[in-house]
Amino acid sequence: MAPTSKVDISPRTVAIVRWSLLAFVVAVLLLVFAVPRWEPPPKTLADPSEAFIDRAGIVTPDFARQWAGGLLNDDRAQIVIYVDRKPPEGELAAWAIRTASDWKIGAAKDDTGLVLFVFTEPRLARIDVGYGLEDRLTDARVRQLLEAHLAPAFAQGRYEQGFDDLIRAIRKEIGGDDADSIHARAAAARQRDDVAWFSQALPALGRTPRVVAAAFREYMESGAESRFAILLATGIVLAIVAFGVTMAANTLWRAATLPATIRNRKAEGGSGAVAQSVYELAMGVAGFLIALTLVMFVLLAADSLYTRKGTFSGAGAAIVWPAR
Repeated sequence: MAPTSKVDISPRTVAIVRWSLLAFVVAVLLLVFAVPRWEPPPKTLADPSEAFIDRAGIVTPDFARQWAGGLLNDDRAQIVIYVDRKPPEGELAAWAIRTASDWKIGAAKDDTGLVLFVFTEPRLARIDVGYGLEDRLTDARVRQLLEAHLAPAFAQGRYEQGFDDLIRAIRKEIGGDDADSIHARAAAARQRDDVAWFSQALPALGRTPRVVAAAFREYMESGAESRFAILLATGIVLAIVAFGVTMAANTLWRAATLPATIRNRKAEGGSGAVAQSVYELAMGVAGFLIALTLVMFVLLAADSLYTRKGTFSGAGAAIVWPAR
Protein backbone atom coordinates (compact mmCIF):
# COMPACT_ATOMS: atom_id res chain seq x y z
CA MET A 1 0.00 0.00 0.00
CA ALA A 2 1.45 3.35 -1.11
CA PRO A 3 2.08 5.76 1.70
CA THR A 4 -0.23 8.73 1.78
CA SER A 5 1.31 12.16 1.63
CA LYS A 6 0.63 14.48 4.48
CA VAL A 7 0.92 18.24 4.41
CA ASP A 8 2.33 19.58 7.64
CA ILE A 9 1.07 23.01 8.63
CA SER A 10 3.16 24.62 11.29
CA PRO A 11 1.60 26.34 14.30
CA ARG A 12 3.24 29.55 13.09
CA THR A 13 1.35 29.39 9.79
CA VAL A 14 -1.92 28.75 11.60
CA ALA A 15 -1.28 31.71 13.89
CA ILE A 16 -0.49 33.99 10.94
CA VAL A 17 -3.72 33.02 9.17
CA ARG A 18 -5.80 33.52 12.32
CA TRP A 19 -4.30 36.91 13.11
CA SER A 20 -4.64 38.02 9.47
CA LEU A 21 -8.33 37.12 9.45
CA LEU A 22 -8.84 38.86 12.78
CA ALA A 23 -7.06 41.99 11.50
CA PHE A 24 -9.22 41.96 8.38
CA VAL A 25 -12.45 41.69 10.38
CA VAL A 26 -11.34 44.45 12.76
CA ALA A 27 -10.44 46.72 9.83
CA VAL A 28 -13.85 46.20 8.22
CA LEU A 29 -15.66 46.86 11.51
CA LEU A 30 -13.64 50.03 12.07
CA LEU A 31 -14.41 51.26 8.55
CA VAL A 32 -18.11 50.54 9.02
CA PHE A 33 -18.66 51.79 12.58
CA ALA A 34 -15.68 53.90 13.69
CA VAL A 35 -15.31 56.31 10.76
CA PRO A 36 -17.23 59.48 11.72
CA ARG A 37 -20.37 59.91 9.68
CA TRP A 38 -20.82 63.11 7.73
CA GLU A 39 -23.96 65.05 8.40
CA PRO A 40 -26.20 64.26 5.43
CA PRO A 41 -27.43 67.24 3.43
CA PRO A 42 -30.83 68.68 4.35
CA LYS A 43 -33.86 67.04 2.84
CA THR A 44 -34.55 68.23 -0.65
CA LEU A 45 -37.51 70.33 -1.60
CA ALA A 46 -40.69 68.88 -2.96
CA ASP A 47 -41.02 68.68 -6.73
CA PRO A 48 -41.59 72.18 -8.07
CA SER A 49 -45.07 72.92 -9.34
CA GLU A 50 -43.68 75.81 -11.39
CA ALA A 51 -40.48 76.23 -13.36
CA PHE A 52 -39.84 79.59 -11.69
CA ILE A 53 -40.14 79.53 -7.90
CA ASP A 54 -39.57 82.89 -6.20
CA ARG A 55 -39.81 82.60 -2.41
CA ALA A 56 -37.90 85.83 -1.82
CA GLY A 57 -40.18 88.05 -3.89
CA ILE A 58 -37.45 89.60 -6.03
CA VAL A 59 -39.46 89.45 -9.28
CA THR A 60 -43.07 90.18 -10.06
CA PRO A 61 -45.55 87.28 -10.24
CA ASP A 62 -46.21 88.12 -13.89
CA PHE A 63 -42.51 87.87 -14.74
CA ALA A 64 -42.19 84.48 -13.01
CA ARG A 65 -45.38 83.23 -14.65
CA GLN A 66 -44.27 84.30 -18.12
CA TRP A 67 -40.91 82.56 -17.83
CA ALA A 68 -42.40 79.47 -16.17
CA GLY A 69 -44.47 78.82 -19.26
CA GLY A 70 -41.42 78.38 -21.48
CA LEU A 71 -38.56 77.17 -19.32
CA LEU A 72 -39.51 73.49 -19.52
CA ASN A 73 -40.85 73.44 -23.08
CA ASP A 74 -37.54 73.58 -24.94
CA ASP A 75 -35.74 70.82 -26.88
CA ARG A 76 -32.41 72.33 -25.89
CA ALA A 77 -32.81 72.16 -22.13
CA GLN A 78 -35.31 72.09 -19.31
CA ILE A 79 -34.61 74.93 -16.89
CA VAL A 80 -35.90 75.48 -13.37
CA ILE A 81 -35.20 78.61 -11.31
CA TYR A 82 -35.46 78.51 -7.54
CA VAL A 83 -35.12 81.70 -5.46
CA ASP A 84 -35.08 81.90 -1.67
CA ARG A 85 -33.68 84.17 1.01
CA LYS A 86 -31.32 81.76 2.75
CA PRO A 87 -29.66 78.53 1.60
CA PRO A 88 -30.26 75.36 3.63
CA GLU A 89 -27.93 74.54 6.49
CA GLY A 90 -25.09 72.19 5.69
CA GLU A 91 -23.17 71.66 2.48
CA LEU A 92 -24.92 73.60 -0.27
CA ALA A 93 -23.31 71.71 -3.17
CA ALA A 94 -24.51 68.29 -1.97
CA TRP A 95 -27.98 69.68 -1.28
CA ALA A 96 -28.21 71.31 -4.70
CA ILE A 97 -27.09 68.16 -6.52
CA ARG A 98 -29.55 65.99 -4.63
CA THR A 99 -32.39 68.47 -5.06
CA ALA A 100 -31.84 68.80 -8.81
CA SER A 101 -31.56 65.02 -9.13
CA ASP A 102 -34.72 64.40 -7.10
CA TRP A 103 -36.60 66.87 -9.27
CA LYS A 104 -35.35 64.95 -12.34
CA ILE A 105 -35.21 68.11 -14.39
CA GLY A 106 -34.32 67.14 -17.94
CA ALA A 107 -34.99 63.41 -17.50
CA ALA A 108 -37.51 63.51 -20.34
CA LYS A 109 -35.08 65.61 -22.37
CA ASP A 110 -32.11 63.25 -22.25
CA ASP A 111 -30.47 64.68 -19.14
CA THR A 112 -30.45 68.18 -20.61
CA GLY A 113 -31.55 69.81 -17.38
CA LEU A 114 -30.35 72.97 -15.67
CA VAL A 115 -31.31 74.41 -12.29
CA LEU A 116 -30.49 77.94 -11.17
CA PHE A 117 -30.50 78.42 -7.40
CA VAL A 118 -30.52 81.99 -6.10
CA PHE A 119 -30.23 82.94 -2.41
CA THR A 120 -30.57 86.65 -1.74
CA GLU A 121 -29.19 87.15 1.75
CA PRO A 122 -25.75 85.69 1.03
CA ARG A 123 -26.10 87.01 -2.59
CA LEU A 124 -25.32 83.54 -3.88
CA ALA A 125 -26.25 82.13 -7.30
CA ARG A 126 -25.51 78.54 -8.31
CA ILE A 127 -26.16 76.64 -11.53
CA ASP A 128 -26.27 72.83 -11.64
CA VAL A 129 -25.97 71.26 -15.08
CA GLY A 130 -27.33 67.89 -16.22
CA TYR A 131 -25.26 65.26 -18.01
CA GLY A 132 -26.63 66.08 -21.43
CA LEU A 133 -25.31 69.64 -21.24
CA GLU A 134 -21.91 69.09 -19.65
CA ASP A 135 -20.07 69.16 -22.97
CA ARG A 136 -21.47 72.60 -23.84
CA LEU A 137 -21.81 74.10 -20.36
CA THR A 138 -18.56 73.32 -18.63
CA ASP A 139 -17.93 74.50 -15.07
CA ALA A 140 -15.72 77.34 -16.31
CA ARG A 141 -18.26 78.44 -18.92
CA VAL A 142 -21.12 78.40 -16.41
CA ARG A 143 -19.12 80.67 -14.11
CA GLN A 144 -18.43 83.04 -17.00
CA LEU A 145 -22.13 83.21 -17.88
CA LEU A 146 -23.11 83.93 -14.28
CA GLU A 147 -20.48 86.64 -13.91
CA ALA A 148 -21.19 88.26 -17.29
CA HIS A 149 -24.98 88.17 -17.45
CA LEU A 150 -26.43 87.75 -13.96
CA ALA A 151 -24.02 89.40 -11.52
CA PRO A 152 -23.96 92.93 -13.03
CA ALA A 153 -27.76 93.28 -13.08
CA PHE A 154 -28.21 91.66 -9.66
CA ALA A 155 -25.60 94.00 -8.15
CA GLN A 156 -27.81 96.91 -9.19
CA GLY A 157 -31.00 95.28 -7.92
CA ARG A 158 -32.30 94.65 -11.48
CA TYR A 159 -33.19 91.02 -10.86
CA GLU A 160 -35.59 90.56 -13.74
CA GLN A 161 -33.02 91.93 -16.17
CA GLY A 162 -30.41 89.56 -14.73
CA PHE A 163 -32.66 86.53 -15.20
CA ASP A 164 -33.54 87.64 -18.72
CA ASP A 165 -29.92 88.11 -19.73
CA LEU A 166 -28.74 84.85 -18.20
CA ILE A 167 -31.49 82.63 -19.61
CA ARG A 168 -31.09 84.08 -23.08
CA ALA A 169 -27.31 83.61 -22.87
CA ILE A 170 -27.74 79.98 -21.77
CA ARG A 171 -30.13 79.26 -24.60
CA LYS A 172 -27.76 80.84 -27.09
CA GLU A 173 -24.87 78.83 -25.65
CA ILE A 174 -26.61 75.46 -25.96
CA GLY A 175 -28.61 76.12 -29.09
CA GLY A 176 -26.24 77.73 -31.52
CA ASP A 177 -27.60 79.29 -34.69
CA ASP A 178 -28.82 76.18 -36.50
CA ALA A 179 -32.24 75.10 -35.22
CA ASP A 180 -32.06 71.83 -37.16
CA SER A 181 -28.88 70.84 -35.35
CA ILE A 182 -30.64 71.30 -32.02
CA HIS A 183 -33.31 68.77 -32.91
CA ALA A 184 -30.73 66.45 -34.44
CA ARG A 185 -28.75 66.41 -31.18
CA ALA A 186 -31.92 65.77 -29.19
CA ALA A 187 -32.89 62.87 -31.49
CA ALA A 188 -29.41 61.39 -31.23
CA ALA A 189 -29.47 61.65 -27.46
CA ARG A 190 -32.77 59.79 -27.28
CA GLN A 191 -31.08 56.79 -28.90
CA ARG A 192 -28.47 56.60 -26.12
CA ASP A 193 -30.04 53.57 -24.47
CA ASP A 194 -29.79 51.61 -27.74
CA VAL A 195 -26.04 52.11 -28.06
CA ALA A 196 -23.78 49.11 -27.38
CA TRP A 197 -22.41 49.07 -23.85
CA PHE A 198 -18.76 49.03 -24.97
CA SER A 199 -19.21 52.34 -26.79
CA GLN A 200 -20.24 53.89 -23.45
CA ALA A 201 -17.28 52.42 -21.56
CA LEU A 202 -14.72 55.08 -22.52
CA PRO A 203 -16.94 58.05 -21.50
CA ALA A 204 -17.76 56.23 -18.26
CA LEU A 205 -14.03 55.71 -17.67
CA GLY A 206 -13.55 59.46 -18.00
CA ARG A 207 -16.13 59.98 -15.26
CA THR A 208 -14.33 57.62 -12.86
CA PRO A 209 -13.06 60.43 -10.56
CA ARG A 210 -16.60 61.76 -10.23
CA VAL A 211 -17.96 58.25 -9.56
CA VAL A 212 -15.33 57.69 -6.87
CA ALA A 213 -16.11 61.06 -5.26
CA ALA A 214 -19.85 60.34 -5.31
CA ALA A 215 -19.34 56.85 -3.85
CA PHE A 216 -17.09 58.25 -1.11
CA ARG A 217 -19.68 60.89 -0.25
CA GLU A 218 -22.37 58.21 -0.13
CA TYR A 219 -20.15 56.10 2.14
CA MET A 220 -19.45 58.97 4.54
CA GLU A 221 -23.13 59.94 4.79
CA SER A 222 -24.56 56.41 5.06
CA GLY A 223 -25.23 54.07 7.93
CA ALA A 224 -23.61 50.73 8.69
CA GLU A 225 -25.60 48.63 6.21
CA SER A 226 -24.86 50.87 3.22
CA ARG A 227 -21.23 51.23 4.26
CA PHE A 228 -20.80 47.47 4.38
CA ALA A 229 -22.34 47.14 0.90
CA ILE A 230 -20.02 49.80 -0.50
CA LEU A 231 -16.97 48.15 1.08
CA LEU A 232 -18.02 44.75 -0.26
CA ALA A 233 -18.50 46.13 -3.77
CA THR A 234 -15.17 47.95 -3.57
CA GLY A 235 -13.42 44.76 -2.44
CA ILE A 236 -14.90 42.81 -5.35
CA VAL A 237 -13.85 45.46 -7.85
CA LEU A 238 -10.32 45.58 -6.47
CA ALA A 239 -10.12 41.77 -6.62
CA ILE A 240 -11.21 41.82 -10.28
CA VAL A 241 -8.67 44.54 -11.06
CA ALA A 242 -5.91 42.59 -9.29
CA PHE A 243 -6.86 39.46 -11.24
CA GLY A 244 -6.79 41.37 -14.52
CA VAL A 245 -3.42 42.97 -13.77
CA THR A 246 -1.99 39.58 -12.78
CA MET A 247 -3.30 37.94 -15.96
CA ALA A 248 -1.91 40.78 -18.09
CA ALA A 249 1.53 40.59 -16.49
CA ASN A 250 1.58 36.79 -16.70
CA THR A 251 0.49 36.84 -20.35
CA LEU A 252 3.13 39.39 -21.30
CA TRP A 253 5.77 37.28 -19.58
CA ARG A 254 4.59 34.12 -21.37
CA ALA A 255 4.63 35.95 -24.70
CA ALA A 256 8.17 37.22 -24.09
CA THR A 257 9.44 33.78 -23.10
CA LEU A 258 7.36 31.76 -25.58
CA PRO A 259 10.23 30.58 -27.83
CA ALA A 260 12.33 29.47 -24.86
CA THR A 261 9.36 27.69 -23.26
CA ILE A 262 8.65 25.76 -26.47
CA ARG A 263 12.29 24.71 -26.82
CA ASN A 264 12.44 23.50 -23.21
CA ARG A 265 9.25 21.49 -23.53
CA LYS A 266 10.46 19.88 -26.76
CA ALA A 267 13.77 19.03 -25.11
CA GLU A 268 11.88 17.37 -22.26
CA GLY A 269 10.07 15.23 -24.79
CA GLY A 270 6.67 16.79 -24.25
CA SER A 271 4.23 16.27 -27.10
CA GLY A 272 2.28 19.20 -28.41
CA ALA A 273 4.66 21.77 -26.87
CA VAL A 274 3.65 24.51 -29.29
CA ALA A 275 -0.07 23.88 -28.89
CA GLN A 276 0.20 23.84 -25.10
CA SER A 277 2.17 27.10 -24.99
CA VAL A 278 -0.22 28.86 -27.38
CA TYR A 279 -3.19 27.57 -25.37
CA GLU A 280 -1.74 28.98 -22.13
CA LEU A 281 -1.12 32.31 -23.86
CA ALA A 282 -4.68 32.40 -25.21
CA MET A 283 -6.11 31.62 -21.77
CA GLY A 284 -4.14 34.49 -20.31
CA VAL A 285 -5.51 36.89 -22.90
CA ALA A 286 -9.02 35.57 -22.33
CA GLY A 287 -8.68 35.99 -18.56
CA PHE A 288 -7.53 39.59 -18.97
CA LEU A 289 -10.39 40.39 -21.36
CA ILE A 290 -12.92 38.85 -18.98
CA ALA A 291 -11.56 40.93 -16.09
CA LEU A 292 -11.60 44.07 -18.25
CA THR A 293 -15.20 43.41 -19.31
CA LEU A 294 -16.29 42.88 -15.71
CA VAL A 295 -14.61 46.12 -14.65
CA MET A 296 -16.35 48.00 -17.48
CA PHE A 297 -19.74 46.57 -16.47
CA VAL A 298 -19.13 47.52 -12.83
CA LEU A 299 -17.99 51.00 -13.88
CA LEU A 300 -21.10 51.54 -16.01
CA ALA A 301 -23.32 50.30 -13.18
CA ALA A 302 -21.58 52.57 -10.66
CA ASP A 303 -21.82 55.48 -13.08
CA SER A 304 -25.56 54.91 -13.35
CA LEU A 305 -26.01 54.41 -9.61
CA TYR A 306 -23.95 57.26 -8.22
CA THR A 307 -23.86 59.93 -10.91
CA ARG A 308 -27.13 59.35 -12.73
CA LYS A 309 -29.46 59.24 -9.75
CA GLY A 310 -31.72 61.64 -11.57
CA THR A 311 -29.79 63.78 -13.98
CA PHE A 312 -27.17 65.76 -12.06
CA SER A 313 -23.72 64.94 -10.75
CA GLY A 314 -22.16 68.19 -9.61
CA ALA A 315 -21.24 69.94 -12.84
CA GLY A 316 -21.81 73.69 -12.69
CA ALA A 317 -20.58 76.67 -10.72
CA ALA A 318 -21.56 79.21 -8.07
CA ILE A 319 -20.82 82.92 -7.61
CA VAL A 320 -21.50 85.64 -5.05
CA TRP A 321 -22.69 88.82 -6.76
CA PRO A 322 -21.45 92.22 -5.48
CA ALA A 323 -23.51 94.27 -3.04
CA ARG A 324 -25.02 97.54 -4.19
